[in-house]
Amino acid sequence: MTFPQFKNKHQFMPLFSAEEFISYSKANLKIKKCIIIFQNSTLNYFIKKYHAQKIPLKGLFKIYRHKHICLVRVKGIGAPNAVAVFEEMIALGGKEFIVVGTAGGLQDFGTFLCTKAIRDEGTSHHYVKHGTFSYPDNLLTERLGKNLKKNKIAFERGASWTIDAPYRETKKEIEHYRKQGIATVEMEASALFAVAKIRKVNIAAVFVVSDVLGKKWNPQFHSGNLKKKLNKVFDASFKCLQ
Repeated sequence: MTFPQFKNKHQFMPLFSAEEFISYSKANLKIKKCIIIFQNSTLNYFIKKYHAQKIPLKGLFKIYRHKHICLVRVKGIGAPNAVAVFEEMIALGGKEFIVVGTAGGLQDFGTFLCTKAIRDEGTSHHYVKHGTFSYPDNLLTERLGKNLKKNKIAFERGASWTIDAPYRETKKEIEHYRKQGIATVEMEASALFAVAKIRKVNIAAVFVVSDVLGKKWNPQFHSGNLKKKLNKVFDASFKCLQ
């Protein structure tokens, strides 16, 4: 039996929706274009450079906005957490989303525009039937790629491996996916792509590699170069949504 345990559950309606939760929370805000981030350093950069306005929502998350573009920093890691926030952002009116984050590198350090993601997490399977990959929006991904080029950011296009258990990224799996040419590993993309498809919104994702999973683990999470790359990628993503 494939996951989830209840057969074909993706075909059935939920008891309540994110729209109902937003109504219950009395959140009086309409958004359209959004950047999703995970790092505090990127949030601080956005606030300082763009003089972003903070919009706290009672019972929800904090939204930061400059002109018509919003930013949400997802606290914590993993697909269930990110998808809950994503659903609520869609319920607030969000239509276009860019994910700017870090990822582990299966090949090398660098910046990678995500073309598809392996669904090795549990959340997406509650939304769409079982399958190997989920995909971002092609047009928004191409638009983002053009903006990365305009901002002279060296990047490659590549697939990602989305997993729920970072301490169970086994040597056998890493070797397997490296041979397949998978570029990165992270914990949210495949689920976010699946939800975007179901909710009929557009999403793209770009990752800066923070640690390489080679013969040995090579972490560079606190590198100043990583923060600089993230800031440049963020600027390109912001321009993409303008």
